[in-house]
Amino acid sequence: MAEDEVVKAISTLMEALTPLDKEAREHALDFVMKRLGISLGAAPAPIHHSGSPSPPTPITPATPPVPDQPGQDIRSFAALKSPKTMNEKVAVMAYYLAQLAPPAERRDYITPEDIKPYFIQADFELPTATGSMTLTNAKNAGYLNALERGQYRLNSVGHNLVAHKLPSKDAGAKATRRPVKKPVKKGKR
Repeated sequence: MAEDEVVKAISTLMEALTPLDKEAREHALDFVMKRLGISLGAAPAPIHHSGSPSPPTPITPATPPVPDQPGQDIRSFAALKSPKTMNEKVAVMAYYLAQLAPPAERRDYITPEDIKPYFIQADFELPTATGSMTLTNAKNAGYLNALERGQYRLNSVGHNLVAHKLPSKDAGAKATRRPVKKPVKKGKR
């Protein structure tokens, strides 16, 4: 690979990542590296530019813990994501089954029979509604798509919730409601 191409790739990456915050940069780089099959076991070899005053310092990036690694147990994943509502808990469970469960358990759909065992493993409070009603509610909330009778699949909204929005930034904050402003009546002249 030509040195110019490497410099151009680095410039493009820097330009694309600079406006993002630290967490978004890490997520973007992690995704691209996984997609390209790259691991950071060793620091990249420095590129020597002809005529440069000093050789560049090798980059040894900190490897952040990857929150969603295959083979991770559902309890630690659930604790990491901290879902608050029953629908969020269902989305976390569906994401876990599709992405992180051991290969023998992994599948891209959930059923009402999955609720009790996986909620217990995740240390979630069991829902008072039946398993099928719990999944229907999560579907109506926009996190799941219905497949065959009794089967549901996490959709892109549910995936994005779990992968990118949980835990919510205000996970520890108490939810407050804003007062509703009443329209001002205009008087007659």
